[in-house]
Amino acid sequence: MKTLYLDAFSGMSGDMFLGALIDLGVDIHDIEAELKKLHVSGYTLTAERIAKSAIYGTNFDVVLDSGEEKDHGFIEHREQEHHGHHHGRHLDDIVKLIENSQLSETVKKHAISIFQDIGRAESKVHNVPLNEVHFHEVGALDSIVDIVGSCIAMELLGVDDVKCSTITDGTGFIDVAHGRMPVPVPAVSQMLTERTIPVKQNVNVHTELLTPTGLGIVKEFVSEFSSLDQNDDIQKIGYGFGKRDTGLFNALRVFILEKTDSHIDVSGTHDQVVQIETNIDDQTAESLGYAMDKLLANGALDAFFIPIQMKKNRPGTKLTLLVKKQDQDKLTELVFKYTTAKGVRYIPYERTIMQRSFEKITYKNMPVRIKIASFKAVKRITPEYEDCKEIADKFDLSLDTVYDNIKKRYQG
Repeated sequence: MKTLYLDAFSGMSGDMFLGALIDLGVDIHDIEAELKKLHVSGYTLTAERIAKSAIYGTNFDVVLDSGEEKDHGFIEHREQEHHGHHHGRHLDDIVKLIENSQLSETVKKHAISIFQDIGRAESKVHNVPLNEVHFHEVGALDSIVDIVGSCIAMELLGVDDVKCSTITDGTGFIDVAHGRMPVPVPAVSQMLTERTIPVKQNVNVHTELLTPTGLGIVKEFVSEFSSLDQNDDIQKIGYGFGKRDTGLFNALRVFILEKTDSHIDVSGTHDQVVQIETNIDDQTAESLGYAMDKLLANGALDAFFIPIQMKKNRPGTKLTLLVKKQDQDKLTELVFKYTTAKGVRYIPYERTIMQRSFEKITYKNMPVRIKIASFKAVKRITPEYEDCKEIADKFDLSLDTVYDNIKKRYQG
């Protein structure tokens, strides 16, 4: 289970997010190739690895061919277009641009959702109907590239889940094309009314740290706000630098985390679990698969589907989860969030389980986690699949060969 964790100690913006993902290893040339499917021009992407506060990270930017400064204003409505403002786009123009592209359906869905989220907020703040909103900042070329590029980078990164820390914003005011705006800027404040997102202000920073684009990305991809879990293995760390001079270290730090059952250390042989069940007959297979991934990522011990025949002879699916008693309420809420279920059933169970412990060995100079399961005289040794797969790929070996050699090496 691979998770992207956002450590937003200095806020969040589109260029910081893209810089951080590129720093993790997403190839900027792959992003450029996908962005060409939008059929827009007039920009160049740059990604320079530099040091700030003696820490290396990636400084990402969208450089406009016109040489114009990026406009960090907000919106204007149609009447104002006749008074010299022509460089933005309306929401429906942006949606059509994305829909008519050859981008993947996943990228299209996420990018359009982010633009619509920001558009609703701008419409509310400026008391303008949504179809009359003229995007002045987020509709500008650099912001289209930031948002669509971020969705492309997420697809290229290929993580199973995204989590985030409490997001830090600054205080005071910023000057934009339409005047002076308080921090958090009005669009960000409005976007925060739709979902509970933990944001704190750093009174020592007198500028904006959390942008509408950055918050839109967070709302679209982040499933949970929490601290780093000590049971997560940190695989990679990346930094994306911000452009504002805050007087502090202005960066978004991101982690690739991996969680496996090698973190579960079971010393007893009996415990109690709760089985959660629900019948579903109006949800697509793709959506159900996505729901299962989310449930397993958030603590379900097991999850599986069984085809069933429901009333009026309708085919349906029974979802069954096994969860710890303390996770019952959390997983129930997620069932309602990610499925079309209207109710769930609970069955408490006593279990007999094998004791489990974990060790690490080295094979071909690569670490391998070993799961040791035992019950009375029965003992079972299982090398971790992902570790064995990585070795098999690197040395062009069959998976069975790697498993057998590791077991022999462990048993000595």
